[in-house]
Amino acid sequence: MKSILLMVLLALALSASALAQTQTTQAVQKRSVEEEVLKVEREQRDALLKRDVKAMERLIADEFVLTIPEGVGNKANLLAYLREEPADPTLTLTSEDVQVRVNGDTAIVIGKRIEKRRSPDNNQWGTAYARYTRTYVKRPVGSTHAQWQLLSEHLQTLPLEHTAVKVDPKIYDDYTGKYDSPIFTFSVTKEGDRLVATPDDKRRPAAELFPESESEFFLKGRDAQMTFMRDRRGQVTHALLRINGAPIRARRVG
Repeated sequence: MKSILLMVLLALALSASALAQTQTTQAVQKRSVEEEVLKVEREQRDALLKRDVKAMERLIADEFVLTIPEGVGNKANLLAYLREEPADPTLTLTSEDVQVRVNGDTAIVIGKRIEKRRSPDNNQWGTAYARYTRTYVKRPVGSTHAQWQLLSEHLQTLPLEHTAVKVDPKIYDDYTGKYDSPIFTFSVTKEGDRLVATPDDKRRPAAELFPESESEFFLKGRDAQMTFMRDRRGQVTHALLRINGAPIRARRVG
């Protein structure tokens, strides 16, 4: 009777040990796959910043779909953007709150993107946040082994909380003038203690710019910001607009 009991206990112990080993192996494999996906995420970020078209062609699927507040794009749109737009050395992209969910050859990545740009004197002057959901599939690419490719991305900008602060209105004199962007032209004028932006297109209303700092301003009731940029001599040369999360660079022309 004792020998039978010992055999049963031994069998249970071996079964528990095998189960623990299986669970440990599965956890290690899961982490390994998640790291593979995150590695592709980092490679895509680097390709975007460096305008590496060849790398991006490999990393995103042919049927890739990008959904952003301004509309829907595809692989051809993204590659054309990389070819036409020069790399921005002031731009950095990081992520936080990243979660990976893997189911076979499909992976979902969600997270928060932080986009920062710096002025020539290396002081941070622009930050934007967005939530993203990315879908990856693992498939053979050319003659190589199967690899993860980005199938779709949904990017939703996060509105920033704005608080107007008091600044010396004399500094507004540095910002007045005419600004030209690829999308529209506008003028910045000082009206008493107020700073106002007026588009040349009369169908667009003028808007007061409320200061968040001496160089950063926002528009009330809209997801819009404007940051005035200085060169190394301290002269204002550009304004960076961010409308619904999309950056628009405007050159001061007068």
